[in-house]
Amino acid sequence: MKIVRNDKLIKRNKIIGNVASIAGIAILIFGLIMSFDQNPTKTLISFIALIVGFIIAQLSTYFVTRFGREPRFDQVIANNLSKLSDDYTFYVYSTPVPMVLVGPAAIWIPVTTMAGGEIYYDKKWKQRGGRLMLKIFGQENIGKPAMDIDSNIEVLSKTLGKSLPENKVLPIKGILVSMHPDTIIGNVDEAPNLIVTPDALRRTIRKYDRKEEDGIQPAVLININRALSKEEE
Repeated sequence: MKIVRNDKLIKRNKIIGNVASIAGIAILIFGLIMSFDQNPTKTLISFIALIVGFIIAQLSTYFVTRFGREPRFDQVIANNLSKLSDDYTFYVYSTPVPMVLVGPAAIWIPVTTMAGGEIYYDKKWKQRGGRLMLKIFGQENIGKPAMDIDSNIEVLSKTLGKSLPENKVLPIKGILVSMHPDTIIGNVDEAPNLIVTPDALRRTIRKYDRKEEDGIQPAVLININRALSKEEE
């Protein structure tokens, strides 16, 4: 498998995460100190500082978990996909969507989540369990991954549509990848998208590839990779 990675963006986002983390903690401490003063003005300042600090802390969590710690999410996924043949190209932060795997049968968009506890689908994605304090102060909630996947597919389709013939329908598949080590994948039979752990990602993709009869024509595959490589420049 070939890898195209935007190291400059990764380095920049790592710095953003580290700076935001320090700033968030500093603002929270400032707000806490101000809360001990009975002056109404300082109480208001404390309240505002605590809200701002909390928002920045949440922002830093997103950046730090994806860019500040190694192995990063993309490194874990790349490692688990590494045995794929050179017919596959893994684009990491070098296209309009974070990660894209282009293969001979389909284009895959892995969307990562750090939601803990049990993840299951009951008319919508839900999360059960996990530690309450971690949810409040750091751990991600499951959110609306179907919307994230649909949004990424739409963005990538528009990008590739500029370089491919009109009305060319591409097999773009979104797949949710659970990165939390303690996550349990519950009943997802009715889910609109697949969800896997990183170590099951390659197996899932190859299983799909073996079933796919048409796939992507070699000439179209070349144009797709050419178009995505230009996005990095």
